[in-house]
Amino acid sequence: MNEEIVGFKDVIGKLRNQLIKGTKKRDAIAIVGMPGLGKTTLANRLYCDRLVVSHFEIRAQCCVSQVSCKDLLLAILRDVTGEDSKFRANSTAELADKLRKALYFGRYLILVDDVWETSVWDDLVGCFHDANEGSKIILTTRNHDVVNYARYKSEPHLLRMFSDDESWKLLRKKVFGEESCSTDLMEIGQQIAKKCGQLPLSVALVAGILEKMERKEGCWKQVANNLGPHIHRDSRAIIEHSYLNLPYHLRSCFLYFGAFLEDSEINVSELTRLWISEGFIKSCESKSLQDKAVGYLDNLIRRNLVTVATRSSGGKVNACHVHDLLHDFCKERSKEENLLLLTRWDKNDSTDAYSQGQPAHRLSISDENSGHNRELSLSWSIVGSIILHNQCLSNFQVYDILHSFKFLKVLDLKSTTTRSYPIELVYLRYFAAATKKSIPSSIANLWNLDTLILENRHGGWSLPVILWKMVKLRHLNTREGFVTENAEELQENTSPETLSIAQFFSVKDVKLVLEKTPNLRKLSCELKSVDNFKDHELTLPPRLETLNIHGPLVISGKASPFCISTPNLKNLKITTFHLVPCHLSNIGLLQNLQVLKLYCITFDNEEWEVCEGEFPQLRFLKLNLCDIVSEWIVSDDAFPNLECLFLRFCKNLQEIPSCFQDMSSLTSIEVDHCNKSVAKSARDIWKIQVEDYQNSGLQVLINGRGYVNSDSDDDDEQEKVYIWIGCSYDSRAHFEPGRALLGWSASCNPLGSLYVALRVFCFYQLYLCGSRTWLKQNYRSGLIVNEAFQVAATIEKLPPLWKDFKNYLKHKQKEMRVEDLIVRLRIEEDNKAAERGSKESSIMNRANIVEDCPNNSKKRKKAGQ
Repeated sequence: MNEEIVGFKDVIGKLRNQLIKGTKKRDAIAIVGMPGLGKTTLANRLYCDRLVVSHFEIRAQCCVSQVSCKDLLLAILRDVTGEDSKFRANSTAELADKLRKALYFGRYLILVDDVWETSVWDDLVGCFHDANEGSKIILTTRNHDVVNYARYKSEPHLLRMFSDDESWKLLRKKVFGEESCSTDLMEIGQQIAKKCGQLPLSVALVAGILEKMERKEGCWKQVANNLGPHIHRDSRAIIEHSYLNLPYHLRSCFLYFGAFLEDSEINVSELTRLWISEGFIKSCESKSLQDKAVGYLDNLIRRNLVTVATRSSGGKVNACHVHDLLHDFCKERSKEENLLLLTRWDKNDSTDAYSQGQPAHRLSISDENSGHNRELSLSWSIVGSIILHNQCLSNFQVYDILHSFKFLKVLDLKSTTTRSYPIELVYLRYFAAATKKSIPSSIANLWNLDTLILENRHGGWSLPVILWKMVKLRHLNTREGFVTENAEELQENTSPETLSIAQFFSVKDVKLVLEKTPNLRKLSCELKSVDNFKDHELTLPPRLETLNIHGPLVISGKASPFCISTPNLKNLKITTFHLVPCHLSNIGLLQNLQVLKLYCITFDNEEWEVCEGEFPQLRFLKLNLCDIVSEWIVSDDAFPNLECLFLRFCKNLQEIPSCFQDMSSLTSIEVDHCNKSVAKSARDIWKIQVEDYQNSGLQVLINGRGYVNSDSDDDDEQEKVYIWIGCSYDSRAHFEPGRALLGWSASCNPLGSLYVALRVFCFYQLYLCGSRTWLKQNYRSGLIVNEAFQVAATIEKLPPLWKDFKNYLKHKQKEMRVEDLIVRLRIEEDNKAAERGSKESSIMNRANIVEDCPNNSKKRKKAGQ
């Protein structure tokens, strides 16, 4: 049993049924309990449950804590639309309106975690429409007043304390994993578990202490004695005990989590670079600073003080977070030790308690009402680090900071836009900002700079050559708006380890940069042209481990050679290139490659043969929008360590090779929008693996739905129905306009005429862009359509059978909103179904609507069956 569901297995089954089989009305399912009981863990397990994921078309989540309403709306919109920065300039009211409209077109599941006040529910609930689709909201809170205020049909679930037996099971799983506990530790282990007061968080923290100790009875008795008889009444006491058991070099790293917003997901790469710039990581000959920092984080994770939020395809931790109680401890303890001071303005424009008292060496500033300009005392000359959150300072105030804190080592301004560069802060090691200005050559004054992260919100600026002369600069990330020019002027620099550069004009520029940075470990870049690729084949640095290369947006149809021979490459992602299968064979010879992702790739040949011994260490293979082959031939000895296979929009592929049936390492196969024969071969692999090899852990997902064994080959329950309007799909033309898609899930219960008519209109406007859903494409393409036009276009798309009602609506459309149209269409459809006395009529109405679309005779027949 997975440690995360110890004590929750029955609860998960009950709540899953409420989400999937509950009322068709919008419903809020509340999980209530004291801090540390596992409310968030339980809610996240439900949110990610395969059956739940396949049931809901739209999913989004946000964590409330002390965050402003605008930030909550942005978080939900980001999940729904795939966009973030695009909406930041909108007001709260505009964001609420966009979210309300974005949720019109499907059954949604929203997870709202850690709600403290009823006012938060008032801010959000108006965005969650009720269209009888079975949409659900999962709500977690420690406040019973919130539950009573937000209650719908479902009764709230009061999360109970652990029993002594459950506490011992969790402790045992945390310490020993799949190993068994020795008999001499059983009795003392049960005593320790009982002293944790039946609180899962306390159990996990104590387990983190035991996991690092010798497995001897005497050592465990010492822990039991230190816990004391009353420690279970005070969760902070257990956190304090865990903190004091940390080695000194980990204490500052742990307390540093207090600098981030509560419940935020923290990017591991940025976190470790901040630790390095703060001086928390000491150098050694055997490991790089980055590797040591990652080791420190892994240590904190093993001690259950830090939780993994997301992992990469290769299994590395991408993002992490800390529990609310641990975050509070970090804030309070770091203030006591003058390590960190937090300043937060609340909704009443007053500062919280953390901004009072003596100055600290580091300052974290946030604003619950983001976007409002505040006054900040600038008298603390000893401050060495400033991190800003929520756009809490204006550009003018940022300029004051740059001139007032001369000894800054860390300056993080990503949350606000600055027109200034801190060229006078010569001690600066870490600088991150969003800017509208080009980088001046005087940036070289920052001779101590280790990490530079810039996002250009103007676009088109060039990276100055002087950057390559900064001998201490190890991490350069210019994610948006910068291009690299004059590469021939570069000098060799052994410092850079990671480069993330928006654009290179040519392959020649990439080649020159690679030649001048021999110690590079990670490179992400985009090529604007591959015309001279054959003249400049890439020779990669020997230490390179990660390569993410993006070709031109328009695929030229000319093959681009990939002669990659770097010995240590572990992660490779190639996007929008035209290749021949032999290029993949060259990649297959890389002995250490673990992750391969191919996006928007076209091929000359109709056959891809993977020979014996190729891809010896590959664990993760993803083919997305790849016009690869009709026949994929794989040797029995290829892919010996493959764990995950992901196929998406591979329209030519006919089947997954049968040799995958014998791969003992395989743990998951995901097939999304491929031919039915590919889905069938995935199901065949699952049957063989489970029945012949007892690999019950193999997961197969087909179009987002978990596969279960069935005697039926009917794909209606497994696949989505797609109707192409006026054209056939071509992956090589996915950036071209005029290619539109209409689709809905055949297995869900659509809203009849409204559900189809709105899609006819919306998809007629949208282009197929990569693997994004139509809703995300809508926002990415900037299609914000006037509401009156939406109403008129939807009415126009109604079928001939609705002629009279259509004429009636035309006279009313000037005064009608989309919500009004939803209600009128639903009522009319119910009336028509009642008149005919059969559900068949509703199905025929949907078929008649589809009838208006060209090239859909096969789908008409299916809908009418």
